Amino acid sequence: MKKLISLIILILVFASSAPAQKVTFTMSNVRIESSILLADIYASVAASQTWHAGMTNIRIYYYVNNTPGGLSAMPESPVTNANVNLSGNSNYYTMTSTSIMNDTCISLNIQLLLGKTGYALAGGNSYFLGTLKFNMIAPPDSCAVLKFLSNSTVFDGVNQLSYSSGWTSIDPPPCPYIGISTRSNIGVPKSYKLSQNYPNPFNPTTTIEYSIPKSGLVTLKVFDMLGRQVAVLVNNYKTVGNYRIDFNASELSSGIYFYKMETNGFVAIKKFALIK
Repeated sequence: MKKLISLIILILVFASSAPAQKVTFTMSNVRIESSILLADIYASVAASQTWHAGMTNIRIYYYVNNTPGGLSAMPESPVTNANVNLSGNSNYYTMTSTSIMNDTCISLNIQLLLGKTGYALAGGNSYFLGTLKFNMIAPPDSCAVLKFLSNSTVFDGVNQLSYSSGWTSIDPPPCPYIGISTRSNIGVPKSYKLSQNYPNPFNPTTTIEYSIPKSGLVTLKVFDMLGRQVAVLVNNYKTVGNYRIDFNASELSSGIYFYKMETNGFVAIKKFALIK
């Protein structure tokens, strides 16, 4: 009995002293804007943990299923929308993105200055790090695949975290982009119009058509029943014309959603149902 109790105590001591997983990296809001694929990178810190973001290289492998070379990294310095707490300040160099491994991978680089203390990211929260960009030259029916690499380098201050025990990641599903807008040559529209999607209900893809008689910035966004934005289908300048966009909702749960179009003072909202 004493041996059993001693064994249990040893197990508890070992468990309490084992390194706890601190951070999980994810990709969100993967979308296509003007032939550029964008992916927002987030870090979720485990409850009761703190991640002091040190020298970190988050590496992501990418490819297009039916078009070799259909996706290429767009290195940036600084990274688009880089978290200001982790980039270009008194503690950090500028956050960058670099193309690596013969343009088959991209790396998001957080660069802590020598002798400085890493910014503390408190547990129980998710933090936006920055946006990665890719040139998308594949045809509209292509499937982009993005995967975190386990050989990424992650530091908590000056201490390197091991994959699985110290940090981990969650890949987006294949074909994570949500829509590709294409222009129709059928006449010049005389008025603004947002059509009902088809099919409706749908699973998981549907088509939305819209028309604009005047060039300008167009936004087309999807919201859930609580009014939370869950997807951005269009957010760029469009010339006069009729457009069609294919929306892939594979990342969303079944339910009722709304899509809202805004351009040049015109606003329209439609409802659609995703049934899986």
